[in-house]
Amino acid sequence: MMDTTGWPQTLSRFGIDDPFEPARAAPRMRKALRDATPFMDVKPPALERVEDLAIPGPAGEIPARLYTPFGSASPAPTTLFLHGGGYVIGDLETHDRLCRRLAAHGGVRVLAIDYRLAPEHTFPAAVEDAQAAFDWLAGEGAEVTGANPARLAVAGDSAGGGLAAMLAQTRRRQIRFQLLIYPLLQLVERRKPRLKALEGHLLAAFTLDQIARAYLTDMEQAGDPRVSPLFENNLAGLPRAHIFAAELDPLLDEGAAYRDRLLALGTPTGYTLGKALPHGYFNLTAVLPGTKALVDQAALALGDGLRG
Repeated sequence: MMDTTGWPQTLSRFGIDDPFEPARAAPRMRKALRDATPFMDVKPPALERVEDLAIPGPAGEIPARLYTPFGSASPAPTTLFLHGGGYVIGDLETHDRLCRRLAAHGGVRVLAIDYRLAPEHTFPAAVEDAQAAFDWLAGEGAEVTGANPARLAVAGDSAGGGLAAMLAQTRRRQIRFQLLIYPLLQLVERRKPRLKALEGHLLAAFTLDQIARAYLTDMEQAGDPRVSPLFENNLAGLPRAHIFAAELDPLLDEGAAYRDRLLALGTPTGYTLGKALPHGYFNLTAVLPGTKALVDQAALALGDGLRG
């Protein structure tokens, strides 16, 4: 079993014992995560170009960042990436190194966005920003980014994985592949067993209630498939998928359930389990041995899915 005893202390150094403490602490936790990122993630590979963009959104411009690998000729396979953070924290900086690695090793362009966060912007703000960004990328934004509208993917981790799954459902005919990294796929069933192995990690079971309280204005919204894509009734015709899971993760079961539903309907779906790894390990490559190889594997799956 992999030794994970040292990495919680690395997080605690920056005040990230539990990023999802009450919503009033969100600004402090956002800064703490940004400050910790260079110490948690290894240096990423070089790219041909990284540029910041502004995408038109429903409530103003959406900050975005385009990652272009070497040898990428327009029109190019392109992925819309949505960061994790329980809809409360996370931004372009916290996931910059991950996006660089996905672009470089996947050989695809990656467009990451800074969607609006709770509690300042509750549901459906994040959903609307994600949909607006995808529609822009598939339309007029294709010329700006050099994207090939026939080869678009969505990807995301945690809450961003839930947003990516939502896009794959609502824009299924336009999407070729979906990469879901320990996705948050439902907020209906939040009272999960508090396994000792889950405590102190980037996501512990008890924090799901706090996420729901920050993101939703009415708990009945948790049943909306845009919040809980696991409960979408119509999963026919969804794009190919690959789900990366974490064994020490309260979201493990819902990721496996979504995999099984996709497979049952004939959607080719890969599944990789990070054994003895916690939620958030894609951003912990500097402190958890073996995680960089899994991120690189995800990048290859993304590239193959877009080009295949």
